[in-house]
Amino acid sequence: MKDRDQAKDEMSERLGQRFGDEEADKSDESDKSDKPDNGDKNVKQDKQTMKAKSDKSAKDYKDVWGSKLIHLPDGLMEPVDNEFDRMKYECDWDVKKERHYYPVVVARGVEAVQEMSGSEFTDAVESLGLR
Repeated sequence: MKDRDQAKDEMSERLGQRFGDEEADKSDESDKSDKPDNGDKNVKQDKQTMKAKSDKSAKDYKDVWGSKLIHLPDGLMEPVDNEFDRMKYECDWDVKKERHYYPVVVARGVEAVQEMSGSEFTDAVESLGLR
């Protein structure tokens, strides 16, 4: 099993590859559009347009939303990831971790904390072995 630093490095590399070569991606798309497409050009264009709109809205939230880097003990990361996988499986739509799952986890977690007294919060922290 990978440790967090390795996973973070791999994620950074993948993101760099994905977003670092946007110029090359654009030229590849124009090359593809110059080739004949066996009569289903309109269908492909519609799919590309829908994908472009989807990608744009997925990127827009990153421009608008605030950003926080949080660190969690390994013992908490496993249930967080497992529950994400479960939600992704159970939902009949494409659940995104950062766009959908994390905001729900944080919002519902904050709601739970709002209901706690100081001593209940202290007990929760101690039960996690964080104090």
